[in-house]
Amino acid sequence: MVDLTLLTRVSGSIRAVNTARVLATIREQGPISRSELIQHSGLSKATVSVIVADLLERDAVRETGKSQPSRGRSRILLEFNSAAMTVIGVQLADDHCQFVRTDLAGRIQNSHEITLDLTDASKVPAALTRGIRKLTKRPGGTVLGVGIGVPGLVDETGRHVTVALSHDWHDVDLAEELEKSLGMPVTLANRAKVAALGQLASLANNSEPVRSEADGEGQPRSAQDLVYLYLGSGVVAGIAINGRLHFGHDGTAGDLGHVMVDPRGPQCTCGTHGCLQVLVGTSAIVADAEADSWEQVVRDVREGSANALQAVQRAGGHLGLPLAHMMAAVGPSVIAVGGPTAQLGTPLLEVIEAAIRQAAPTAGPVELVLADDSAPPRGAAMLWLQRAGLLP
Repeated sequence: MVDLTLLTRVSGSIRAVNTARVLATIREQGPISRSELIQHSGLSKATVSVIVADLLERDAVRETGKSQPSRGRSRILLEFNSAAMTVIGVQLADDHCQFVRTDLAGRIQNSHEITLDLTDASKVPAALTRGIRKLTKRPGGTVLGVGIGVPGLVDETGRHVTVALSHDWHDVDLAEELEKSLGMPVTLANRAKVAALGQLASLANNSEPVRSEADGEGQPRSAQDLVYLYLGSGVVAGIAINGRLHFGHDGTAGDLGHVMVDPRGPQCTCGTHGCLQVLVGTSAIVADAEADSWEQVVRDVREGSANALQAVQRAGGHLGLPLAHMMAAVGPSVIAVGGPTAQLGTPLLEVIEAAIRQAAPTAGPVELVLADDSAPPRGAAMLWLQRAGLLP
């Protein structure tokens, strides 16, 4: 159901609460007649009439066809107009920020990108406000709110970044700061995790079926059980089960970076030896490939450098066991690899797939794909829609 707190956090009016209830009912039950809408919403006939008239004027809902009950006059039906209102999704990468504006079905209308230094958290709200306002000025439906994918851990309310060690963020009230400047509700989640929702949408719009390795039969690509694997300086998995994100009871589900995979490995900043992120992080691959920079590693892999390909082989090998365990626990039909390390392309996917099969030779079929570039910000927008009750 609709999250009235999220939709009305800024306005706080009874009218806004009732409008949210009516809109959500039409979204979930439509096409629906006015009499049925009164019954499902629990509101009075007069209240529903005023709200429906306003929603029709704003094109948020539209009249469509007629129903013919067994007795009495035919009734005009109301349906949700997904293009009339929009949501903005934001993804905070390490050195840039992506913005998208989507309709209420998660379809991207327009987008843009800015460079952004995350080392000073106090400067981030102002930069995000400018980027978001740039999209709100473009033609499109009314903007309802903003979803943001951020580094680090987010509290269960989706309001605060509790800690992001990679950027030295602690207790950052990002949602509150943005709501003050934008005048619209904001929700937050880890940037790698929201990307899973965006990747689901990308697959749903792809007409090619997922092929079973066992029998070759096609399955719909609009898979609802998916893992988005973010590989960069850290390792985080976004887990979608039945089309919804799984955070775990404390929000840490999918945080693989500090899972120990080699007790004899290098020491991690957390104090443990052989954590996954010190073995497969970008800095580890750069050092292993004896390269000067990450950009050089990417070039060397594309040019077939033996040193670079061996470094990719070792990094991908370390991912086999933890991903095999995740497959056993979640059973995803798709694993999408994103983040900076995904720039290594097909060679990386081939190594990861071989490592998974070695670690779990009897595991069911899974498709490994390179993640869609728009998945992270799009997923942030879809998270807002889900938390507001406007998407399943």
